[in-house]
Amino acid sequence: MFRSHFFAATTAVSIALLPQASAAADQVKMLFDWIPGGIHSAWYAGAKNGCFADLDLEFSFDRGSGSVDTVAKVAAGLGDIGMADFGTMMLGVSNNGAKVKALTPIYSDAPFGIMTVASTGIGSVSDLEGKKLASGPGDAGILMLPLAMDLAGSDFSKVESEKADFSALLGLLLQGKIDGHTTFLTTSKILSAVVSNAGKTPQFVHFGESLDMYGSVLIANEQFLAERPDVARRAMEATQCALKAAPTDPEAAVDALLELFPEKKRESELAAIGGGIELIFDSSAHAENGFNWDETRVRTTHSNTMKAQGQAAEFGSMSDYIHNF
Repeated sequence: MFRSHFFAATTAVSIALLPQASAAADQVKMLFDWIPGGIHSAWYAGAKNGCFADLDLEFSFDRGSGSVDTVAKVAAGLGDIGMADFGTMMLGVSNNGAKVKALTPIYSDAPFGIMTVASTGIGSVSDLEGKKLASGPGDAGILMLPLAMDLAGSDFSKVESEKADFSALLGLLLQGKIDGHTTFLTTSKILSAVVSNAGKTPQFVHFGESLDMYGSVLIANEQFLAERPDVARRAMEATQCALKAAPTDPEAAVDALLELFPEKKRESELAAIGGGIELIFDSSAHAENGFNWDETRVRTTHSNTMKAQGQAAEFGSMSDYIHNF
Protein backbone atom coordinates (compact mmCIF):
# COMPACT_ATOMS: atom_id res chain seq x y z
CA MET A 1 0.00 0.00 0.00
CA PHE A 2 2.57 2.55 1.02
CA ARG A 3 5.06 3.25 -1.72
CA SER A 4 8.32 5.19 -1.67
CA HIS A 5 9.23 6.65 -5.05
CA PHE A 6 12.43 8.12 -6.44
CA PHE A 7 13.51 8.81 -10.01
CA ALA A 8 15.96 5.99 -10.67
CA ALA A 9 16.60 2.87 -12.70
CA THR A 10 14.53 -0.15 -11.74
CA THR A 11 17.05 -2.96 -11.94
CA ALA A 12 17.63 -5.02 -8.80
CA VAL A 13 20.82 -4.46 -6.87
CA SER A 14 22.58 -6.56 -4.25
CA ILE A 15 25.82 -5.19 -2.84
CA ALA A 16 28.40 -6.30 -0.33
CA LEU A 17 30.16 -3.11 0.63
CA LEU A 18 33.90 -2.51 0.39
CA PRO A 19 36.32 -2.17 2.02
CA GLN A 20 35.74 -5.56 3.63
CA ALA A 21 35.54 -5.80 7.40
CA SER A 22 37.67 -8.35 9.21
CA ALA A 23 36.99 -12.07 8.83
CA ALA A 24 35.48 -12.08 12.32
CA ALA A 25 32.92 -9.40 11.49
CA ASP A 26 29.27 -10.35 11.91
CA GLN A 27 27.25 -10.30 8.69
CA VAL A 28 24.05 -8.25 8.48
CA LYS A 29 21.74 -8.23 5.47
CA MET A 30 19.70 -5.06 5.05
CA LEU A 31 16.85 -4.35 2.66
CA PHE A 32 16.17 -0.78 1.57
CA ASP A 33 12.67 0.51 0.91
CA TRP A 34 13.49 1.37 -2.69
CA ILE A 35 16.33 1.67 -5.17
CA PRO A 36 19.50 2.90 -3.40
CA GLY A 37 19.74 6.68 -3.41
CA GLY A 38 19.35 9.76 -1.22
CA ILE A 39 19.59 8.96 2.48
CA HIS A 40 20.61 5.38 1.66
CA SER A 41 23.98 6.94 0.83
CA ALA A 42 24.62 7.19 4.57
CA TRP A 43 24.89 3.41 4.83
CA TYR A 44 27.38 3.24 1.95
CA ALA A 45 29.48 5.83 3.76
CA GLY A 46 29.17 3.73 6.91
CA ALA A 47 31.35 1.09 5.24
CA LYS A 48 34.11 3.68 4.86
CA ASN A 49 33.91 5.89 7.95
CA GLY A 50 34.15 3.17 10.59
CA CYS A 51 30.49 3.08 11.63
CA PHE A 52 30.28 -0.62 10.71
CA ALA A 53 33.85 -1.84 11.21
CA ASP A 54 34.15 -0.27 14.65
CA LEU A 55 31.23 -2.44 15.73
CA ASP A 56 32.62 -5.57 14.02
CA LEU A 57 29.87 -5.61 11.40
CA GLU A 58 29.78 -6.11 7.66
CA PHE A 59 26.60 -5.06 5.88
CA SER A 60 25.21 -6.21 2.56
CA PHE A 61 22.28 -4.47 0.92
CA ASP A 62 19.38 -5.29 -1.40
CA ARG A 63 17.06 -2.78 -2.99
CA GLY A 64 13.37 -2.76 -2.15
CA SER A 65 10.19 -2.21 -4.14
CA GLY A 66 8.30 -0.13 -1.61
CA SER A 67 7.75 -0.53 2.11
CA VAL A 68 5.11 -3.26 1.75
CA ASP A 69 7.66 -5.37 -0.11
CA THR A 70 10.42 -4.67 2.42
CA VAL A 71 8.24 -5.48 5.43
CA ALA A 72 7.13 -8.76 3.86
CA LYS A 73 10.66 -9.81 2.93
CA VAL A 74 12.19 -8.95 6.31
CA ALA A 75 9.31 -10.79 8.02
CA ALA A 76 10.08 -13.82 5.83
CA GLY A 77 13.74 -13.74 6.81
CA LEU A 78 15.04 -12.56 3.44
CA GLY A 79 16.74 -9.71 5.28
CA ASP A 80 17.84 -9.28 8.88
CA ILE A 81 16.89 -5.62 9.00
CA GLY A 82 15.28 -3.10 6.67
CA MET A 83 14.20 0.47 6.13
CA ALA A 84 10.43 0.81 5.82
CA ASP A 85 7.55 3.15 6.53
CA PHE A 86 6.42 2.71 10.14
CA GLY A 87 2.71 2.84 9.34
CA THR A 88 3.18 0.15 6.70
CA MET A 89 5.02 -2.01 9.22
CA MET A 90 2.20 -1.53 11.72
CA LEU A 91 -0.34 -2.64 9.12
CA GLY A 92 1.77 -5.69 8.35
CA VAL A 93 1.90 -6.63 12.04
CA SER A 94 -1.78 -5.91 12.76
CA ASN A 95 -3.32 -7.36 9.60
CA ASN A 96 -0.90 -10.08 8.57
CA GLY A 97 0.95 -11.03 11.75
CA ALA A 98 4.27 -9.96 10.19
CA LYS A 99 7.13 -11.07 12.43
CA VAL A 100 8.99 -7.76 12.52
CA LYS A 101 9.72 -5.07 15.09
CA ALA A 102 10.94 -1.49 14.75
CA LEU A 103 14.36 -0.75 16.29
CA THR A 104 14.87 2.98 15.87
CA PRO A 105 13.26 5.92 14.06
CA ILE A 106 14.87 7.13 10.85
CA TYR A 107 12.46 9.81 9.61
CA SER A 108 10.91 11.40 12.68
CA ASP A 109 8.56 13.34 10.39
CA ALA A 110 6.36 11.77 7.73
CA PRO A 111 7.61 12.73 4.24
CA PHE A 112 4.18 13.37 2.65
CA GLY A 113 3.65 16.55 0.67
CA ILE A 114 2.32 18.31 -2.40
CA MET A 115 4.54 19.30 -5.34
CA THR A 116 3.20 22.39 -7.05
CA VAL A 117 4.30 25.66 -8.65
CA ALA A 118 3.99 29.14 -7.23
CA SER A 119 1.50 30.29 -9.87
CA THR A 120 -1.18 27.92 -8.51
CA GLY A 121 -1.34 29.83 -5.23
CA ILE A 122 -1.07 26.63 -3.20
CA GLY A 123 0.91 27.45 -0.07
CA SER A 124 -0.89 25.19 2.40
CA VAL A 125 -3.25 22.23 2.34
CA SER A 126 -6.19 24.58 2.81
CA ASP A 127 -5.38 26.13 -0.56
CA LEU A 128 -6.10 22.78 -2.23
CA GLU A 129 -9.85 23.31 -2.04
CA GLY A 130 -11.12 23.83 -5.58
CA LYS A 131 -7.80 22.69 -7.09
CA LYS A 132 -6.95 19.67 -9.23
CA LEU A 133 -4.60 17.18 -7.60
CA ALA A 134 -3.10 13.94 -8.91
CA SER A 135 -1.47 10.98 -7.20
CA GLY A 136 0.15 7.75 -8.28
CA PRO A 137 -1.26 4.25 -7.68
CA GLY A 138 -0.73 3.01 -4.14
CA ASP A 139 0.49 6.42 -2.99
CA ALA A 140 0.48 6.93 0.78
CA GLY A 141 0.26 10.70 0.73
CA ILE A 142 -3.18 10.88 -0.84
CA LEU A 143 -4.52 8.63 1.94
CA MET A 144 -3.08 10.88 4.63
CA LEU A 145 -4.05 14.17 3.00
CA PRO A 146 -7.69 14.16 4.25
CA LEU A 147 -6.38 13.92 7.84
CA ALA A 148 -3.99 16.82 7.27
CA MET A 149 -6.72 18.94 5.70
CA ASP A 150 -9.09 18.16 8.55
CA LEU A 151 -6.43 19.28 11.05
CA ALA A 152 -6.11 22.51 9.06
CA GLY A 153 -9.89 23.07 9.09
CA SER A 154 -10.34 22.39 5.38
CA ASP A 155 -12.23 19.79 3.38
CA PHE A 156 -10.63 17.16 1.14
CA SER A 157 -13.97 16.53 -0.59
CA LYS A 158 -13.55 19.94 -2.23
CA VAL A 159 -10.36 18.78 -3.97
CA GLU A 160 -10.62 17.38 -7.50
CA SER A 161 -8.48 14.27 -7.20
CA GLU A 162 -7.34 11.91 -9.97
CA LYS A 163 -4.87 9.06 -10.50
CA ALA A 164 -1.95 9.01 -12.92
CA ASP A 165 1.23 7.02 -13.40
CA PHE A 166 4.08 8.25 -11.22
CA SER A 167 6.13 8.95 -14.34
CA ALA A 168 3.43 11.29 -15.68
CA LEU A 169 2.80 13.42 -12.60
CA LEU A 170 5.45 16.10 -13.07
CA GLY A 171 4.65 16.47 -16.76
CA LEU A 172 0.98 17.05 -15.94
CA LEU A 173 1.97 19.73 -13.45
CA LEU A 174 4.32 21.51 -15.85
CA GLN A 175 1.69 21.40 -18.59
CA GLY A 176 -0.88 23.00 -16.27
CA LYS A 177 -3.20 20.01 -16.45
CA ILE A 178 -3.11 19.63 -12.67
CA ASP A 179 -2.37 22.09 -9.88
CA GLY A 180 -0.23 19.71 -7.85
CA HIS A 181 0.59 16.12 -7.08
CA THR A 182 1.48 14.13 -3.98
CA THR A 183 5.10 13.12 -3.47
CA PHE A 184 7.70 12.77 -0.72
CA LEU A 185 9.86 15.61 0.57
CA THR A 186 12.97 13.71 -0.53
CA THR A 187 11.69 13.35 -4.09
CA SER A 188 10.57 16.97 -4.17
CA LYS A 189 14.19 18.09 -3.79
CA ILE A 190 14.96 16.47 -7.14
CA LEU A 191 11.72 17.57 -8.81
CA SER A 192 12.27 21.20 -7.79
CA ALA A 193 15.37 21.41 -9.98
CA VAL A 194 13.40 20.07 -12.95
CA VAL A 195 10.62 22.59 -12.36
CA SER A 196 13.13 25.44 -12.14
CA ASN A 197 14.79 24.31 -15.38
CA ALA A 198 11.35 24.46 -17.00
CA GLY A 199 11.13 28.16 -16.12
CA LYS A 200 8.64 27.80 -13.27
CA THR A 201 8.94 28.44 -9.54
CA PRO A 202 8.70 25.19 -7.56
CA GLN A 203 6.72 24.98 -4.36
CA PHE A 204 6.41 22.08 -1.93
CA VAL A 205 3.83 21.83 0.85
CA HIS A 206 5.13 19.37 3.44
CA PHE A 207 1.90 18.41 5.15
CA GLY A 208 3.45 15.29 6.70
CA GLU A 209 5.04 17.35 9.45
CA SER A 210 1.59 18.43 10.68
CA LEU A 211 0.54 14.82 11.28
CA ASP A 212 2.94 14.24 14.21
CA MET A 213 3.80 10.74 12.97
CA TYR A 214 6.93 8.81 12.09
CA GLY A 215 7.96 8.09 8.53
CA SER A 216 10.61 5.46 7.81
CA VAL A 217 12.09 3.37 10.60
CA LEU A 218 14.65 0.58 10.95
CA ILE A 219 12.87 -2.77 11.25
CA ALA A 220 14.19 -6.23 12.14
CA ASN A 221 13.14 -9.83 11.68
CA GLU A 222 11.96 -11.29 15.01
CA GLN A 223 13.97 -14.49 14.60
CA PHE A 224 17.10 -12.41 14.01
CA LEU A 225 16.34 -10.48 17.20
CA ALA A 226 15.87 -13.70 19.17
CA GLU A 227 18.89 -15.57 17.82
CA ARG A 228 21.42 -12.72 17.38
CA PRO A 229 20.33 -9.97 19.77
CA ASP A 230 23.81 -8.50 20.19
CA VAL A 231 24.32 -8.29 16.42
CA ALA A 232 20.91 -6.63 16.07
CA ARG A 233 21.77 -4.09 18.75
CA ARG A 234 25.07 -3.27 17.04
CA ALA A 235 23.34 -3.02 13.66
CA MET A 236 20.99 -0.42 15.14
CA GLU A 237 23.93 1.49 16.64
CA ALA A 238 25.82 1.31 13.33
CA THR A 239 22.79 2.69 11.51
CA GLN A 240 22.48 5.56 13.95
CA CYS A 241 26.20 6.26 13.57
CA ALA A 242 25.91 6.35 9.77
CA LEU A 243 22.88 8.64 9.88
CA LYS A 244 24.56 11.03 12.34
CA ALA A 245 27.54 11.32 9.99
CA ALA A 246 25.39 12.24 6.98
CA PRO A 247 24.75 15.93 7.78
CA THR A 248 28.42 16.40 8.65
CA ASP A 249 29.56 15.34 5.18
CA PRO A 250 26.71 14.54 2.77
CA GLU A 251 29.12 14.85 -0.17
CA ALA A 252 31.20 11.95 1.14
CA ALA A 253 28.05 9.86 1.57
CA VAL A 254 26.93 10.53 -1.99
CA ASP A 255 30.43 9.84 -3.32
CA ALA A 256 30.35 6.45 -1.56
CA LEU A 257 27.05 5.70 -3.30
CA LEU A 258 28.37 6.82 -6.70
CA GLU A 259 31.35 4.47 -6.46
CA LEU A 260 28.87 1.62 -6.82
CA PHE A 261 26.28 3.45 -8.95
CA PRO A 262 28.29 5.73 -11.28
CA GLU A 263 25.27 6.22 -13.53
CA LYS A 264 23.49 8.25 -10.86
CA LYS A 265 23.55 12.06 -10.95
CA ARG A 266 25.54 13.59 -8.13
CA GLU A 267 23.49 16.78 -7.82
CA SER A 268 20.23 14.82 -7.70
CA GLU A 269 21.56 12.53 -4.99
CA LEU A 270 22.85 15.48 -2.97
CA ALA A 271 19.40 17.04 -3.19
CA ALA A 272 17.71 13.81 -2.13
CA ILE A 273 20.02 13.14 0.83
CA GLY A 274 19.41 16.74 1.92
CA GLY A 275 15.71 15.95 2.10
CA GLY A 276 16.39 12.83 4.13
CA ILE A 277 18.60 14.74 6.54
CA GLU A 278 15.79 17.28 6.97
CA LEU A 279 13.25 14.55 7.79
CA ILE A 280 15.59 13.07 10.39
CA PHE A 281 17.18 16.03 12.10
CA ASP A 282 14.81 18.97 11.55
CA SER A 283 11.91 17.25 13.28
CA SER A 284 10.82 18.52 16.70
CA ALA A 285 10.51 14.86 17.76
CA HIS A 286 14.16 14.22 16.95
CA ALA A 287 15.20 17.41 18.72
CA GLU A 288 13.48 16.15 21.87
CA ASN A 289 14.20 12.43 21.66
CA GLY A 290 17.06 11.85 19.24
CA PHE A 291 16.85 8.26 18.00
CA ASN A 292 14.70 7.25 20.97
CA TRP A 293 10.99 6.67 20.60
CA ASP A 294 8.28 9.21 21.44
CA GLU A 295 5.36 7.05 22.61
CA THR A 296 2.76 9.70 21.72
CA ARG A 297 4.15 9.89 18.18
CA VAL A 298 4.16 6.09 17.91
CA ARG A 299 0.51 5.97 18.93
CA THR A 300 -0.40 8.80 16.55
CA THR A 301 1.35 7.01 13.70
CA HIS A 302 -0.78 3.96 14.40
CA SER A 303 -3.99 5.96 14.77
CA ASN A 304 -3.46 7.96 11.55
CA THR A 305 -2.49 4.87 9.58
CA MET A 306 -5.57 2.94 10.68
CA LYS A 307 -7.87 5.91 10.04
CA ALA A 308 -6.45 6.29 6.53
CA GLN A 309 -7.20 2.59 5.94
CA GLY A 310 -10.69 2.80 7.41
CA GLN A 311 -9.74 0.38 10.19
CA ALA A 312 -10.31 0.44 13.94
CA ALA A 313 -7.45 2.16 15.74
CA GLU A 314 -6.72 -0.44 18.45
CA PHE A 315 -3.12 0.13 19.47
CA GLY A 316 -2.36 -2.60 22.02
CA SER A 317 1.10 -1.93 23.48
CA MET A 318 4.45 -0.48 22.42
CA SER A 319 5.99 -3.94 22.49
CA ASP A 320 3.65 -5.06 19.71
CA TYR A 321 5.61 -2.87 17.31
CA ILE A 322 8.92 -1.90 18.93
CA HIS A 323 11.85 -3.94 20.20
CA ASN A 324 13.82 -2.51 23.11
CA PHE A 325 17.29 -3.88 23.85
